[in-house]
Amino acid sequence: MAITPTRSQARLFAQLIAELEPRIRAGFMAAVTDLTANVNWRELLANLEAGNIEGAIAALNISPAAWQQYSEAVSAAYAASGSAYAAQIRMVGIGTIGTRFNMLNPRAEQWIRENVGRSIAGFVEEQIEVARQTIAAGYQLGKGPRDIAIDLAGRVVAGRRQGGVLGLDAPRAERLRIVTEAMKTAEGVRSLVIEHQSGALSLRYKVNKATANRILAAYRKGEAVPEAQRAISGRQYKNALLKDRADTVARTETAAAVLNAHDEAFRQTMEQQGIRPDQVVKRWRHGGGPTAHHRPDHYAMDGTEVVGMDTPFVFPDGTAMLFPHDPAGGARHNINCRCQVEYRVNYEVD
Repeated sequence: MAITPTRSQARLFAQLIAELEPRIRAGFMAAVTDLTANVNWRELLANLEAGNIEGAIAALNISPAAWQQYSEAVSAAYAASGSAYAAQIRMVGIGTIGTRFNMLNPRAEQWIRENVGRSIAGFVEEQIEVARQTIAAGYQLGKGPRDIAIDLAGRVVAGRRQGGVLGLDAPRAERLRIVTEAMKTAEGVRSLVIEHQSGALSLRYKVNKATANRILAAYRKGEAVPEAQRAISGRQYKNALLKDRADTVARTETAAAVLNAHDEAFRQTMEQQGIRPDQVVKRWRHGGGPTAHHRPDHYAMDGTEVVGMDTPFVFPDGTAMLFPHDPAGGARHNINCRCQVEYRVNYEVD
């Protein structure tokens, strides 16, 4: 006899993602707000004037403490997901009364410690490197200290800082720099626009609609984007890039918390009920079918079953993952992944 709570597993996964993803996104955005609010502007300018890059970075006060709300949101998502899956496991008859998710289990504690800690350490390292690259690029372009400081932390608008690279990863920060610098000259504007044989115009980079309209208007006139419009576009484009960054982080880290908690809840149930690893069958479920952005190897894995709780799904590139969002998959297999896993128990195995 095999117990297979597959449809309820898929439904619960969707419910948890819908509930928890906005909270993790809010936690990430709270970190960005904290970073911009804690820039020591006077020290930043003084160090930039002195050519002291490390001192300027120190004045940004980039600290793991900025991600406190994010840390709490991910930890809470893991705990809530584990409890929800434990309740479901009990409901379908794999577990019994008393089956619950134990956050004090050493594996659960280790996941929180390593995953959340690793993410925050990565964010800190990323922000420091983005700041260093922004400062170096500013000096290379001959910018003054104040302009470089604005590139880093933005301008004060309505009592709060807006714009700047804080919160962006390196690729997005580079796109922001390229577009905002190119808008300053007619030649730069031309470099942003592609004119097709049909006469239609498009941009080399995806930008927000208002910024695209300003660039195209300047292109048609053979001019630079006016300074006042550039300032507005700089803030708008930063906000668009930051939203995309926050969405990616939330989508990835929420699914990671949910699916790692699912695996841990099942392992705890196995220990409580005496279920052997070889009695567990796992099925990979692709999230959403073939789309313009799906991973072909993940789509091909859809429906694949492996026998054994510790038996991995092996991809053509050699990556072995116990379940979607297994940390062993790395960024290549985990960023924006919406796949999930179904577990069932085959009690007929001797």
